[in-house]
Amino acid sequence: MNCPYCNHNETKVIDSRDSKDGANIKRRRECLKCEKRFSTAEKVLKLDLEVAKSNGEVQVFSLPKIRNSVLKSCDKRPVTLEQIEGCLEAILKDLKEVEGTTIPTGVVGKIVLKNLKDLDEIAFLRFAIVHNNYGCMNDFMSELESLKAFDNIEYKTKSK
Repeated sequence: MNCPYCNHNETKVIDSRDSKDGANIKRRRECLKCEKRFSTAEKVLKLDLEVAKSNGEVQVFSLPKIRNSVLKSCDKRPVTLEQIEGCLEAILKDLKEVEGTTIPTGVVGKIVLKNLKDLDEIAFLRFAIVHNNYGCMNDFMSELESLKAFDNIEYKTKSK
């Protein structure tokens, strides 16, 4: 870890704290050269997950793709970046509970929708319109009726 002040590459950890959910670790560090202190955060960046697209193609799961979609859905909404990051953490947590390492895009979309509904209903609707690829307004309106009761998502989770 390089010091952000003097770029020296030797630092020592003074304090470590886990987040409430255990997914992140915050560390307080001190540079051994300039003796200034700074904080770092560690979290899992890559899951060993693959996504099966509707055309049969399998791709490595990409959190930045999900982040971009959620950010677009939340554009001009009263949602903070901190809330969006919390939503992304909840999405990752739900994805870890899905059975298997190859997840269909439909399941990923449902998980994102579930967490967006808890975050912001308009962002939820924006994502649903794109994710479900509606052909016309009538398709969307009929789906909107079923989305009103969208509390139960069906996907297989790992046995505990």
